[in-house]
Parts: sequence; C-alpha cells; structure tokens
Amino acid sequence: MEMSEDSRSEHMIKKEWLTKLGLGLALFLLVLISFVTFNSVDQFENSSKLVDHTHLVIKQINQVVTNVKDAESAQRGYLITSEESFLQAHHDVVVELPRELNKLRDLTKDNPEQQKTINTLDELVDKRMKALRLGIDMLADRGAISNAEITDLVGGSGKMAMLQLRGHADYMIAVEDKLLDERAQLVEAKASSTKLWILLGNLVAIALLLSALWLIMLEIKHRKDAQRSIERTAAQLELTNKELESFSYSVSHDLRSPLRAIDGYSRMFEEDFADRLDDEGRRLLSVIRVSSKKMGQLIDDLLAFSRMGRKPVDTAKVDMNVLVDEVWSEVCTSSRMSLPLKKTNLPAAWGDRALLRQVLMNLLANAVKYSSKKSEQLIEITAKQSEHEVVYSVRDNGVGFDMRFYNKLFGVFQRLHTEHEFPGTGVGLAIAQRVIVRHGGRIWAESKPDEYTIFNFSLPKEATV
Repeated sequence: MEMSEDSRSEHMIKKEWLTKLGLGLALFLLVLISFVTFNSVDQFENSSKLVDHTHLVIKQINQVVTNVKDAESAQRGYLITSEESFLQAHHDVVVELPRELNKLRDLTKDNPEQQKTINTLDELVDKRMKALRLGIDMLADRGAISNAEITDLVGGSGKMAMLQLRGHADYMIAVEDKLLDERAQLVEAKASSTKLWILLGNLVAIALLLSALWLIMLEIKHRKDAQRSIERTAAQLELTNKELESFSYSVSHDLRSPLRAIDGYSRMFEEDFADRLDDEGRRLLSVIRVSSKKMGQLIDDLLAFSRMGRKPVDTAKVDMNVLVDEVWSEVCTSSRMSLPLKKTNLPAAWGDRALLRQVLMNLLANAVKYSSKKSEQLIEITAKQSEHEVVYSVRDNGVGFDMRFYNKLFGVFQRLHTEHEFPGTGVGLAIAQRVIVRHGGRIWAESKPDEYTIFNFSLPKEATV
C-alpha cells in the first residue's frame, strides 16, 4: 500500500531525527572517550609522579643511613690514626644529617604515619651520633685509647645501635614499598577499566556512525528519487502548460468569431427590424449583445492570466512613488473621477516594473470601484520595511467583504460581490497574486464589511528573481 503524503513526510522527519540523534550520540561518545583517555593519561602521569616520589623517599632514607655509616667510618679512622682529616669528615656528616632528615620530612609531609617514624629515626640517629661523639671526646681528653676500648666503641654497643637504626630504616622502606604496590595495583586497575571503556565506546560510536551513514545514504537515495520525480513532474507540467497555452489560443480564436458574429447580427437585427420589435424584443437583443461583450472580456482576462504565468520577470530597482503616481493618474482617468490619494513616502523595491504596474492597477482600481458608493472615498497606500522585504498596503473605506469567504478571494473568476453591484470578471486579484508570488513575495488581505479593506503585498528589498 502506498504511503500518504503526510505519512511519508512524518517518516522522513523521523529518519532525519534518528540520523541527527545517532550522529549526536556518536559525537558524545567520542567526546566522552577523549575525556576518559585524557583523564587516564592524567592519572597515569600522577601515578608515575607518585612512584617517582616513593623512590625518592626510599633513596632519602638510605641516604640518612649512609651518612650515619660515613660518620662511623670517620670516627673509627680518627680513633685508630688520630688523623684530623677523619675528624673533619665526621664533622661534615654531623652538619649534613639535619638537612637530610628535614628533606625526608618534606618528602613525607603528605603521610602522617611516616612523619611519626621519622621522629623515631631522628632519635636513633641522634643517639648514634652522640655515642660516636663520646669516643672522639675520649680520645681528645686522654690523648690515647686502648684497642679494647676502640673495639667496644666500634663493635658491641655501637654495632647494636646501628642495627636498630638500620632495622627502623628498613621498616620505613617497607612502608613505602607497600604504598608503591598499592599505587601500582590502582594504576593497573584503572588501566584495565580505561581500556574497556575505550574499546566499548569506540565500538558503540562506530556502530552509531555506520548507522547514521546508512541513514544518510538512504536519504540521499530517496532525495535523488524525489529529484527525478520532480523533474518528471516538471516535464509533465511544462507539457501541460504548453497544451493549455495552445488550448487558450484555440479557445480565443474559435470563440471570438462566433461572439463577433452574435454581436454583429444582433446589432444588424436591431437596426433593420427596429420598427417591428417591441420594447421586450429590443431589451432581449441588448442582453445578447452585453453578454457577448462580457464573454469576450472573460476570454481576454483568461488569456491575460495565462500569459502572466509565462512572461519572464525582468527585475530592476523600481521607484514605487513614481509608479504609484502614474497608475493613480490612469485609474482616475479611466473612472472619470478626480480623487485624492493619501500616500506616504514609499521605499523602492526590486521587481518587474510592468508587472508591478499591473498589480497596482488592479488594487487601486478595485479600491476606487468598491468605495464608489461612499459619500467620501478614502484611498490610502503606505509601506513599512523589514530586514529583507517591503510590505505595501492599499486601504479603502469601501463595502469590504466577509472574512469567512477569504479563501475565494484570489481564485480565478471568483467574486464576493454580484456583477450587478460592481462590474468585473474576478480575474484581477488572481493576476496580482501570481505576479507577487513570482517575485518571491506574498499577498494577503483583511477587511470588515462596510468599513474598510486592506490589501497587503510584500516585495524583496534586493534582487531575488
């Protein structure tokens, strides 16, 4: 079953919406994946810095222990040889150790537990350095120390103190190693999670992009089919227009001859047999002649309407003030009336001057005709500008019309008043509408019976045709 026009339109809108949604989701996923990747890289970088920091802490702990060992070696050398150079080396370590301990505190200031262990380390280092200083002071006071005393200072209690110091340092390093393992595991878990997110996100994004691409290709195919359908329809319309044009000229030619014959024979019959006709006969002959003339006028208007659709639009800048003055002068001459026209300064517009003249002629002539029964006729033309167009308004205070019948207003041969009230064929507004639409504008009206009628039409401020 073939889809209706509304269903087809709704289906196309739904597909367009799905395409946009798919592209939007794919873009969102790609942005999300980029964010996750950036966040993961940032975490990896931070984790790497933390690992480097942990290694620095371990190195610094070892450096403190090494300094204490250097102090021991310097003390031992001084006690054995009494060389001042060993004493200077010991003194340098004593000066350097507080700095190294402070540096270790700075490195672990984000870890309160390690700060406490550093205090213990500081106490053990201070205890060991005081013991080393005791041996140096003994040598300085006595001038010499026995081998047994040196052995006791270097080994024995000194060795035990150093073992305590080394054991505490190893504990601190073990704490850092545990922290290092935890951070490594966290990094590994985040790396696995990131890989999964990136993989799944890319797969979904690819699926969405492929779906959107399929919909786009399908839409392109449909549009190509629609374009071919439009081209076929345009060709058919062109053929139909040519047939209508041929028909119009045929009707014009074929109907004019009998109409002229009817009018001519009626006039001859009236002239030759006037003395034999009564008033009713003469009236009937007059009706025949008037009707034939009206038929001729209808044919002329129909041909004019047909030609209006084929005539090319030659656009140029039109001075609407000059054009309105020319048309109004002609309207007043045709109606044999001298009426005032209330007119504001009208902005120029782009269009075909001859075609726009026809529009103004129809609208102004209608304004004069439909307000002719008023004691004081008021006809006004104004304009207002927007960004891209100028809207012109022709207003009269005539009989107006009922807006309920607005849909008939611009139809060919459609009339809202009888010919007895106001003569005409009902083609003028249809011609005006066709001209304005071909200029890329629009025409509309508003009215209130026995009060006013306003016809508005828009024209582009720049050339569009």
